[in-house]
Amino acid sequence: MINNIEKYRFSDFTLDNYKKILKIAIKNDFSFLAYQDDFLKFEKSILWRHDVEFSPFIALKMAKIENELGVKATYFFQLHSEFYNVLEKEISEIVFQIKSLGHEIGLHFDSHFFNIISENELEKYLTVEKIYFDSIFKTNIEVFSFHNTNEFILSCEKNKYAELINVYSSFYKSIFSYCADSTGFWRYDRLEDVLYNPQITKLQVLTHDAMWSYDIQSPRQRVFISIEENALRVKNFYDNALIKFKAKNIDWEKIY
Repeated sequence: MINNIEKYRFSDFTLDNYKKILKIAIKNDFSFLAYQDDFLKFEKSILWRHDVEFSPFIALKMAKIENELGVKATYFFQLHSEFYNVLEKEISEIVFQIKSLGHEIGLHFDSHFFNIISENELEKYLTVEKIYFDSIFKTNIEVFSFHNTNEFILSCEKNKYAELINVYSSFYKSIFSYCADSTGFWRYDRLEDVLYNPQITKLQVLTHDAMWSYDIQSPRQRVFISIEENALRVKNFYDNALIKFKAKNIDWEKIY
């Protein structure tokens, strides 16, 4: 009987294997493009996308691997994440770092935060978030992805909303094959197999930061480890802040 380790290919989702997968794409002559690039100029093109869901720190590691190999991706950040605060200084600096590595920055839009049920509302709140995001991060984002798709979101298939490219548009769905690691396993086809398929010349790849780790772990373990690492970071921030401002840090016994 096949176990989950084999069934969901846990060993695929290490950062070492991530680098291997990128090398396969390069070897098979895929050009890594941004969504606003003219993909028709290229025989084989790939849109490599990251929806930053849990850990900007892991996203930065992935961005550095890509930069080392000379490829670019698009990183979509949320303004309403339950797992990170993009306005926190250390996290916002990661956005700037990823941008400085030559990657594109996009908006990972959470329609559920606003309870959006119409395309007019979608236009309205996308505009608000674009203006805010651009003003904070000194950028001019041109593309967005939806967070946690549902029936309504998947029906929004226009090429653009609020002048932002919609990665879920019918345009991309009709031209590009799709491969995603959502919730920590290959939701459709295994990415390595897709990259070796000679019939596929246009490909959109979706990855998520905490679905990748240094060691072989289950998807749940990968996410929990990223959460625990961030909790430790915040605890250390508290302790170091009290030291910096020469304040007492009082526990049951130790005062420092």
